[in-house]
Formats: sequence, structure tokens, C-alpha cells
Amino acid sequence: MITNILRRLILGKKEKFTFNRYKRGNIDFETIGDSIGLYIHIPFCKSICPYCPYNKILYDKSLAERYRDAIIEELKIYKDIIKQRKITSIYIGGGTPTLMTYELKDILVYIRNNYNFSGDIGIETHPNEINSEILEEIKNMGITHISVGVQTFNNDTLSIIGRNYNREHIYQSLELIKKFDFKCVDVDIMTNLPNQTLKDIEYDIKTVYSYDIDQLSIYPLIMFPMTGMKEAMKDKEFTRFGELKEAKVLKTIDNISKEYGYSRSSIWTYGKDEDTRYTSVTRESFIGLGAGASSYFGNYFYLNTFDVNAYIGALNKKNIAINIFTKMTDRESMAFWLFWRCYDGVIDKNRFFKMYGKDMKKEFKLLYKIMKLFKIVTEKGDKLILTDLGIYLYHMVEKRYSTHYLNDMWQQSMEEPWIKELKL
Repeated sequence: MITNILRRLILGKKEKFTFNRYKRGNIDFETIGDSIGLYIHIPFCKSICPYCPYNKILYDKSLAERYRDAIIEELKIYKDIIKQRKITSIYIGGGTPTLMTYELKDILVYIRNNYNFSGDIGIETHPNEINSEILEEIKNMGITHISVGVQTFNNDTLSIIGRNYNREHIYQSLELIKKFDFKCVDVDIMTNLPNQTLKDIEYDIKTVYSYDIDQLSIYPLIMFPMTGMKEAMKDKEFTRFGELKEAKVLKTIDNISKEYGYSRSSIWTYGKDEDTRYTSVTRESFIGLGAGASSYFGNYFYLNTFDVNAYIGALNKKNIAINIFTKMTDRESMAFWLFWRCYDGVIDKNRFFKMYGKDMKKEFKLLYKIMKLFKIVTEKGDKLILTDLGIYLYHMVEKRYSTHYLNDMWQQSMEEPWIKELKL
């Protein structure tokens, strides 16, 4: 209901969003700007976490090698499209990307040799994949930002959510990773986990900060219907916080972070230095490589096929692996930009005007009035800053967006390698 109301309020749109099967010529790649980010999706995991909604399969070395070759073929296709446009960042997500550390080396060498790349490279990793050999290899590959998916230090909770390590393993991993002097070390922690208490969350946050890491990413467990986690919790009679309690959780995170010298850099991240921020979701435009990767530039948003074998098969035939796409209206594109700026916690009206040539306050007059009236934002010069209430409301909206739009999109994409039409 919330997503439907927002769609009508912000876009004046009654009908659902429609994604269609991609055909050659559907996307005008010339609308890519002068610079763009690259996202590389690595879907391989050694075990599957029961709560995880992302596109993933069990690791197979031979398949991983063929997957590397397919990504390089995809890069060859985009090379002629991107030409001399600047690649400003590379983000490698998963799955567990470090399972393909040595294959990724080949991919990054190809990018450096064939693209105009200058910027940071970020990678996600799993505590079980952290050792001196892999960290040294990652560092030598020029990767500057690294994120560790810790989730919690509570051994019982780790077992419930299928993370096959314990807190002692995490301690060792964090101590080791600090020795390699990455530009940014991010630690992921989850809240509202099964049977988790507020004291558990406080312990997790303080323990992470005791390692003097650069950034904490802390977000709630989102119950994607496609994972079946909600039903599993009911069967085992696990408990979770109610949504009103999450407001207290957010405030607790904020207070502890301030005590340790960390400030909010987005709805779910805290850091010491904005220049070393680790982020995967807030780039204004990006091209995704790999099975299930999404891309966004101009008014186009599209997804590659999620099926790893279908992805490899398409690239073996020198075909781009795009599955479905949508072309947004100008207003939808502006709203998409605003949504992710709200995630940042700051909306820059000058940046909006530079990108779209319009006054944000006039273009979204009703939304602006509501945000001001209910004190969702405060206005400081040319920027709108989300208040504590605004942060909590966005926190709630993001969860609804995930369980409604993303869940339905990803679930059907996992069920059908090539979708004819999708309505959300």
C-alpha cells in the first residue's frame, strides 16, 4: 500500500511499472553521460544463507572460470559503447566475490588496458574468505575498499541465519584485515535478527568500532517473501522487534556512533571521513556486468539475465545478456534520483537543477510541502537534510520497496532466464 501511495503521490502514476524483454535497438546507449560507474556481480557462494535474496549459486571452479570469460566478452561489447567515457569507480558484489579473486584479476587487467578508468575499487567479502594470501592478492590488484559481511558477533544468531563461522573467527579476520591498510574498511552488521536484543545490537556496534574501522553499514534484516525466512521463523517461534521498536534501534545506533566519533553518512552507514565512504547503491549512473546485474543511465534501467548458464551462453554467442528493460519518463528518472538521495540523507537542489534543468521544489511541489510540513527535512542553504523522523520514514519505505518491487522483480528473474514482460 505504501509503495502504491508514493507512486501516485510523487509520479501521479496509477498504472504499474512495466519492464519489457530487451531487443537490439531498445536502449540508446549514447545517453550514457561523460562518466559512469561499473558494477560486477559475482554470484558464487560456498553455502546459501536462508535470508539472502541476491542472485547466487553454489561455487564451482570450472563454472567460475567460464563466468570470467563471459564477463570479459561483455566488457568487449561495452568497450565499443562506452568508448572514452570515464569509468569513475568499480564495485564488485555478490555472492562472495573473493571466491573468484584470481579470475577477477584478469577482469580488472582487461578494464585497465581497455577502458578510461581512474577511481576506487570496492569488493565484498565473507569472514571465511579472509586470509593473508587473498588479502595480499586483493591489495595488489588495486582494490582500495573492502566490506566484510559480519552480520553479528552472537554465535547463536550466526547459527540461526546460516553463517558458518563464530565470533572468534570474526575477531581474527578483522585484526588481519586492518594490517593491509585499505583506504576503506567497511563492516556490515544486521539488526532485527531472530531473537536479537537491543543489548546484542549495542555489543555488535561497540565491538566493530573497537577495531577503528572506517565505516559501519548497519541495516535491518528484510524479510523478502521469496526467501521463505519469515515462515521459517514462525515455525521455530523466533521473535523480532516490531517496527516502532526499530525507531529506538536507529536512535541507539546513532548515539553509540557519536560516542565513538562516527557520523551518519547515509540512512544505514556511519563513517569518520566522507572521502573514504564505501557504497554500492548511490551512484547516479552505472553499468552492471554479470548475471543479475542491473544498469542505470539516462532514463534507462535494465537487468541482465539472472541465470548463470544463460548469461554465459549469450556472451559465448557475442550477444549482450540484457533480459528486461524500462525507459523511465523524465519525472520517473527524477524521482529515482531523489529516492537514492534520500538514502544519502541529503538532497542537493543545485545538483538536481544541474542534472535536470528544473527547480526541485517546483517540480515536486506537493512532496516538498509535505516533507517540510511534517518536519521530514530541514532546509540548510541549497540542501534538504533528512531529520530523525525523515530517516525513520525512509528506513520504513526502503523496506517496503525491497519486499514489494525488488522481491517480485528478483523472484521472477530467478524463475525465468528470459522474461517477456514484468509489471510491478
